Amino acid sequence: MYDGCKISYRGKDVTSENFLKVLSGDTSAPGPVLKSTAEDHVFVYYADHGGVGILGVPSGAQGGYIHASDINQAIETLQSKGGYKELLFYLEACESGSIFDGLLKAPNAKAVTAANPRESSWGWYCPYGSDGGDTVDGKHIGSCLGDEFSVRWMEDTDAAQLAGRLNSETVGKQVQKVKTAVKKSHVQEYGVNSFDSEPIGDFEGGKKILLSSKLPSNSLPSLQGSGIDSRQVEVHQAYSQVMRAETAEKRKDAEQELQAVLAKRHAADAKFAKVASAACEGGRCSEEEVLEGPVKTFNAECHKASMKVAAQHCGTFTDYSLRYSRLFANLCEIGTDPSAMHKAIEKGCGKAVVV
Repeated sequence: MYDGCKISYRGKDVTSENFLKVLSGDTSAPGPVLKSTAEDHVFVYYADHGGVGILGVPSGAQGGYIHASDINQAIETLQSKGGYKELLFYLEACESGSIFDGLLKAPNAKAVTAANPRESSWGWYCPYGSDGGDTVDGKHIGSCLGDEFSVRWMEDTDAAQLAGRLNSETVGKQVQKVKTAVKKSHVQEYGVNSFDSEPIGDFEGGKKILLSSKLPSNSLPSLQGSGIDSRQVEVHQAYSQVMRAETAEKRKDAEQELQAVLAKRHAADAKFAKVASAACEGGRCSEEEVLEGPVKTFNAECHKASMKVAAQHCGTFTDYSLRYSRLFANLCEIGTDPSAMHKAIEKGCGKAVVV
């Protein structure tokens, strides 16, 4: 995957702080940042796990997430510096609509998300059966190769490039095609639509032709296999290793790995259930509603503060535990006092974790 790619940030350098610096053009970052001008078209693509109002980061960041308010502030900062003419942001994550819903206010910026604020996105080309959708050149990769939304827009862009349509297919046309093609979640649009009539070539694609690609030029290909709820991908992949094990020893190792994954999830469920129970003592709220209920009004300021406290006491958020960002959004929505929130977090998770 990395062949021919110049990677600016990897491993411990892939942090929320560095991403925000790159996006806002802050040159104090340890690597390159956006140096775009008021005449440039900026395209941002971000893919990871997510939760209500947050995006995951691969490694290195205290807390294990980036907050929606910081992402939108970074875009506004870039714009205030004259850092773009138009900005297009494609986002792949569970509940990704919550990152921009009511928050994207930067001029001339448009965001397209894989899911609405309340649902999961879906992994695709995942391990299944003896063949599986994760096979590349005859080898099982062991993980999902893409996500439904991301696969759709990338394959459409590849097809447009092959057919010489990068300067004729518009942003609006691609978004509508992807909206229609994505079946497992509901693709959303936020921000302006003033550049929907502009070609995707202003934002995506390149000069090189992908000669090895065999994608059709006028339609999106049919995706093979079933999608996997991104929240369940970790379990699905571990289970697939059990089913594919060729020896008793390998099966035992795979089963232990699956048990470890499930145990970590159970621990997260128990921990945040205790937080909800403490917050709802005396009938102040319904534990089930704050844990699983929809967030109707997102209080970004309160949520950001409570997530910071939760990370300090409960530890770094994982791919799975990001789902409990919803708990704190709901507690903020019902007006939970900050001190009561802090006490509930401490009761559920213990004293602050030393980082």
